[in-house]
Amino acid sequence: MTNLENAAGTARAKEPQHFFEKQLAGEQPLSFETAQQLHYLALTLQVGQPWEYLDDGEFILLRDPESGELCYCSVLGGLGMVFAIHAYIGEESYRFMRRVRRGKDIAPADFFGTLRAVMVEYVLAPERKLPDRELLAAFGRPAKQRGHAPIFRAIRPGYHPWYLTEKEGKLLAHCLRGVLALCKMEPPKGGDFWDQVDVFPLLTPKQDDPTCGDYNLDLVHAPEPPSSRLQAVAIDEARINDIQQRLFLQRGFLEADHFFALAEIGGKNERKACMSAAAVCDGDSGHAFQPELGRPGEPAGDLLVRAILGAIQNNRIVPREIRVRKQGFKFMLHGLSEGLGIEVRAKKLLPMLDPFRRELLAHLGDPGEFPVE
Repeated sequence: MTNLENAAGTARAKEPQHFFEKQLAGEQPLSFETAQQLHYLALTLQVGQPWEYLDDGEFILLRDPESGELCYCSVLGGLGMVFAIHAYIGEESYRFMRRVRRGKDIAPADFFGTLRAVMVEYVLAPERKLPDRELLAAFGRPAKQRGHAPIFRAIRPGYHPWYLTEKEGKLLAHCLRGVLALCKMEPPKGGDFWDQVDVFPLLTPKQDDPTCGDYNLDLVHAPEPPSSRLQAVAIDEARINDIQQRLFLQRGFLEADHFFALAEIGGKNERKACMSAAAVCDGDSGHAFQPELGRPGEPAGDLLVRAILGAIQNNRIVPREIRVRKQGFKFMLHGLSEGLGIEVRAKKLLPMLDPFRRELLAHLGDPGEFPVE
């Protein structure tokens, strides 16, 4: 074996087999091969600077090769502030981003409870975490090199952005290949791919292998999907019967709300969950009851029902009315309303509850609700 072959063998032995292993305990970490593809695709797109000629609302559609779900790819950077390519997964995520673009009021619960996405973002050195620097170093980028460099993340409902698993990495690579392919295609004569309202380019690999890089292109109609059908929360009949048998007085009203915030829950190398809580206050006195903290992905309605039943049993009074911030919450509480004969009303302002919510967030060290503009 020659010295050159020895050196090549040593170099391969030093290559990491996986990335983000500590951060993805119990999940399949990103492989070297997939990370290499992502790094190459991200740098190729960075050189091409697609944000110079694509708007973030000019979605590029591809299907997830495994699930068949549509991914809605968006190029960010036209304002010169954030440079990224996001792939929003599924109809709910797409609907959320359409609402953002239309300037609708977006609550933190909408962001944290709905969005599924994989993404590459181009950030300066101070924004790169140690796992990001390790990945970049494996492909020859010095840790302190100036300029923007790619980092890779995934968003799951109930969690903050986190490092990619192998499955998420492959999906992001698939989406980046599609974006890169579209950037090389000639638009229709006399226009572009997004001339028609709610019509977007859909790319489909010509071969079964999604890495082939050769695509069929169709222009498809993709309007904003309707809101998903809300489900009334199943009520704990035992707790309802207990309250009815105790013959509590019925008077007054309660204010109740569910919210997410920026507080991160989790250890050093754990995926960070978003703080999710349901809080209830007495509408007359302003007395705040024990809030309910939720698990990642736990439905808002379940938390609200638990918090309200806890307040009723603690206060030994059944309210005549419960006031919530959203019409959707009113629908979720239909079973509780029917079971205890309580009217539920949606009110934009909850003057007794809102100060308690702010105090709770401050106590948890949270700077406030997630700002979505």
